Amino acid sequence: MNGEGFFAPMRMGMRSSVSITAEMLAALLETPALHALLDSFSEALIVCDGDSRVRFLNLAAERINRVSRQDVLGLSDSDFFQRSALQFDDYLQSVRRGGKSALTRSRDGRVFLSVVQSVPTGAYEKPYSLLIQREYEPRENVARAPQAPLADSSPSLGDPQDNSLHMSPLLSSIADMGVRAFRRRARLLLLGEPGVGKTAIARHIHRAAGWGDRPFIDVNCASIPETLFESEMFGYERGAFTGALQQGKRGYIESAAGGTLFLDEIGEIPLQVQAKMLKFLDDGTIQPVGSPLSKKVQVQVIAATNKDLKALVAAGLFRADLYYRLAVLPVDIPPLRAHRDDLPVLMDILLARINRDRQPPLRLSTACRQRLLGYDFPGNIRELVNIFERLAVLADDVAEEQHLPPELLGTGTALERDDDSAATLPAGSDDEPLKAQVQRYERQLILRAVRLCGSKRKAAQHLGIDVGTLIRKLQRD
Repeated sequence: MNGEGFFAPMRMGMRSSVSITAEMLAALLETPALHALLDSFSEALIVCDGDSRVRFLNLAAERINRVSRQDVLGLSDSDFFQRSALQFDDYLQSVRRGGKSALTRSRDGRVFLSVVQSVPTGAYEKPYSLLIQREYEPRENVARAPQAPLADSSPSLGDPQDNSLHMSPLLSSIADMGVRAFRRRARLLLLGEPGVGKTAIARHIHRAAGWGDRPFIDVNCASIPETLFESEMFGYERGAFTGALQQGKRGYIESAAGGTLFLDEIGEIPLQVQAKMLKFLDDGTIQPVGSPLSKKVQVQVIAATNKDLKALVAAGLFRADLYYRLAVLPVDIPPLRAHRDDLPVLMDILLARINRDRQPPLRLSTACRQRLLGYDFPGNIRELVNIFERLAVLADDVAEEQHLPPELLGTGTALERDDDSAATLPAGSDDEPLKAQVQRYERQLILRAVRLCGSKRKAAQHLGIDVGTLIRKLQRD
């Protein structure tokens, strides 16, 4: 280990308008009054000096790490990690890669989020570091509207009782920025590939802004038939059209009154309805189908898409004025492969989620974990969750490599591996015509895309074909 330790590289963190030297801070840490104050905190607090030696830890840190203050003061941070009852392997890997947080686990299965912050001292002095540890608890989610399909989740990530599963450190920081904008009533446009966590971030923003007791209406615009979009979104009066309910129906916008309307896949809003959506965003009024009167609705809007809306605007498929009403603050959510350092955190969160109601608890073998850490996850977090659900079913207490999907092991078809040395197509008769073999392989690719993307429409977008073509290829004998 180098002389700087694991805390020292952190140069960003707490800011203060008060200049303090390392000597002053060391003296301050010796005062009984500060000890009493920090001991009152429920979070574990561990302070290290510029040489990465432990200078203070509060009572919560003693309890969580199962160490005595007298025994660890003056130890290097690496020695402290060795003595602690927590497992710091993933944390150390994250810090080496420039990360600032990771989950650590105790031997009895409790999970803690450990976050390191820098405490600036003199201009030419190495900064002190503060390690904060708090117990990780899955956060409660708000109820979602029936009939409103969950657009950007998988069965586990979309659990109404647990929305925090794919809130990794990076995604949490993105969401926190969104919370600040949301509180200022700025409209957010979440951008990213399918499965990156757009719905989870929207729900997190709604709840973290203090709106947890208000409606959160999640609408997948791609799942609403074009002919019904206006009536589903704005509602309708009795007798508005053939087949309408006698009592009429309240639309999604009105159902979100006083709360948040999350519009996922906004690129799928029919062009003929976009003018009506624009009016709603301009003045907050809606006019149900078949009604001569308008209604005022107070609602906060968050939108999301995996499409290039500017390209749609240029092609005349999306109104420019509607785009600028929705995209007050565009927020890019990176694919999982772009923040691979969060993988250990996400995997621990998913294991904790699975093990809440599973006996015996599931563990990952070293080989299985390494396979997961080396995979690119083209289906992003949704694919990661699907894999863990598979492991929970197939493995007893330890998930091994053989429990992983074939594509992750590199044992898929030759074309999936892009391996020119293997010219075999998916299982079929060796003397089967080439066209039939290609069709079978094409069907496998389509089914895999549907599984990863969650719907035929999204799978068609992912594969670059229209949904009608996709359906015809699936129905082909």
